[in-house]
Amino acid sequence: MEPHPRRAVFVYHYGGDFRGNPEAVLAKYYDAMFYLANWGSRHLLFRFPAALVDAAAMAQYSVETTDYPSEAITVETVGEYVVLGIRLDEEEGFGWVDGEGWLDRLLGLREALLQRDDRVLYLAWLKGIVLDCDADRTALEPPVPPGLNELTPALQAFVELFDVDETLLGIAAARSAVLKPVAVDEAQLQQAIAGLPAAEKDAFLLRLAHDEPRLSLALRQHLGLSGQTPVIEAGTRRTAGELLEAVGFVVEDF
Repeated sequence: MEPHPRRAVFVYHYGGDFRGNPEAVLAKYYDAMFYLANWGSRHLLFRFPAALVDAAAMAQYSVETTDYPSEAITVETVGEYVVLGIRLDEEEGFGWVDGEGWLDRLLGLREALLQRDDRVLYLAWLKGIVLDCDADRTALEPPVPPGLNELTPALQAFVELFDVDETLLGIAAARSAVLKPVAVDEAQLQQAIAGLPAAEKDAFLLRLAHDEPRLSLALRQHLGLSGQTPVIEAGTRRTAGELLEAVGFVVEDF
């Protein structure tokens, strides 16, 4: 166990577990958590300031089920934060995997989500419908984000660690638009700021004086200049069952 104001690492062997609620610890102290167990559990959690993310948009990627609510993707508001949880558990396990260094490789996903890049949520949804035997095969897929054909190193690490089926990803990505980040030039920025009411400008200056983290991102989002290409839904949305059957996953009722 290595607790630190900026990082905490807990390693357990032979049935040990974290003595507490990891989600509660994350919501209070940290921005990211990764849990790995070689019997098949992989949990990735991120904390965001609630004002900087769209919790409802994130929740669109939850796996719909025919029975109990799925925990594959959860979005919870805890005080002034939103906590995103991606929990994928495989009963058969996946062999020995060293957990050291994985969170560092995945941290770029948090920044991407702050920029409204939801590709990791779609990837988690794809894995979730494969793993969850109660997944509703008639449920429509969530919005298909652009750029699924050009994954970042952090997204590639997620695909590798969470074992997202590459063939399934290829079929899903066929309807993903090309990622074209919107460049915001100086003239646009000046014009948008000039159009702010004086009271709003004063409010942002006061927040700046209080050293509010990520204030530049908050301001760009307030101005509608986040710089991220919006989600494009090309063609008719497919069902979970259609995607699974397209790659040969057997879909049966028992």
